[in-house]
Amino acid sequence: MADKFQAAVRNGAEQARDYSFESFISQPVRRLALVTPWSGGNLGNSAILSAVILNLSRRIASIEFIGVTLSCEQTVRRFGIEAFPLTGANPSYQAQCDSGKSDRCEKSTRARIKECLKRLPLVSNLLRRVNTIVREIRHILAASRIVRSLDCVLVAGGGALDEFWGGSWGHPWNLLKWSALSRIHGVPFAFLSVGKCSLERSTSRLFVKVALRLACYRSYRDPDSKNAVQSLINASDDPVVPDLAFSYPLPDLQNRRTCSSLEGRLVIGFSPIAYCDPRVWPLKDEERYARYLRQLSGIVKWLLKDGHQLIFFATDSPDLETIKDLFAAIADFKYDPRAILTLPGPVEQTIDGHLQGIGGADFVVASRLHGVILSHVIALPVIAISFDPKVDAHMASINQMKYCMDINTFTLDGFVERFEKLKAARRCEQMQLRSAVEDFRRQVDFQYDRIFGSEIRLNNRQLAELSAAEVAAQNDLKPLLRK
Repeated sequence: MADKFQAAVRNGAEQARDYSFESFISQPVRRLALVTPWSGGNLGNSAILSAVILNLSRRIASIEFIGVTLSCEQTVRRFGIEAFPLTGANPSYQAQCDSGKSDRCEKSTRARIKECLKRLPLVSNLLRRVNTIVREIRHILAASRIVRSLDCVLVAGGGALDEFWGGSWGHPWNLLKWSALSRIHGVPFAFLSVGKCSLERSTSRLFVKVALRLACYRSYRDPDSKNAVQSLINASDDPVVPDLAFSYPLPDLQNRRTCSSLEGRLVIGFSPIAYCDPRVWPLKDEERYARYLRQLSGIVKWLLKDGHQLIFFATDSPDLETIKDLFAAIADFKYDPRAILTLPGPVEQTIDGHLQGIGGADFVVASRLHGVILSHVIALPVIAISFDPKVDAHMASINQMKYCMDINTFTLDGFVERFEKLKAARRCEQMQLRSAVEDFRRQVDFQYDRIFGSEIRLNNRQLAELSAAEVAAQNDLKPLLRK
């Protein structure tokens, strides 16, 4: 996966064109960090990171990336770039710190110590906190060395302004840490098309407020996020720029449907969400999760009974268990097994593979924001069962609110009403989506140009700076990104 992705990245400079544009960041950018709480299982964040890497590679010759994420292993595997842990509490960072300390005797000693500490809970809790602080200090020192080697640090899209997963000392603290280190070392720090999700705690708001103030550039993916930030800082001059996933280079969709199914039977993409699932959701509500599954299973049975085919997919790993729960809920319903197809999970799936998979549908039913956005990217209409205001904000921005339902109150009757309406109008909606997506793509491209300058061709001086091996590799590669 990483080899194919890197082949596309290396071709980026060859596909650039001459065009003059004054960049927002005046200093040359050759080494850049992408800060994100991505752990490999969220396909939306995978699309955003892919889009940023590909688009910046087109604009900046020989740019080097380092992914500051929650999974160094997945970052290297998917993107083929250097990686560094987002936080000291990250298991991958701890493994990095403990490398070379695999002596069996030492492991045995630590195991005995841990066993003894289990009998002293107060001491154990105190030592655990001390250990966390020590690990974080070690991480800050290591991160400082990384930042010192960079030309720019980007918080690249997604719901970055959020405390829902991890609390104040999760991503809000990470934003403060990386923004402060960037300021200390004089490295530009920027927020690109970020979204605000949950920021209820005063500590979270303080951390994010400081990080935003330390940024040299800020933009938000929707007006609601900008309005929320306005309560923290003066964001009146900050632009609203669509989600960075809209800048992902589209593959050739070979399976794209160009005509309606026979006898009105459709292919529907279907993407449940692990909403309030006590096993994985921070807000655990078994009753609400059960109600959601009941309503969803009723919709699935209605679609199958009406003769439609379903393509199940997940854009975040926890949703795979919800798909299994949904299959269990319809186990007593007789249907043709050929009427259901399940796409690979988000860790195994590529972005192109996902778009090819759902490209065979007439439209999609989804809840997660990027389950909706990645469908809209290929002008695929969506009935959104919205679990969060960010989904409503996107549906409103693309003029599709008439196909949006609240996850806590949706019913089968309400779904059928929207389904029949979309079924009749889907060609018109596809045309409208195609136009809106093109406009979104232009806005995101303009933002890249504004910050980093327009796409440029390697000149003789830059070619001279490259090693002979790099030049040879670039000359041998076939263009993969010509659009």
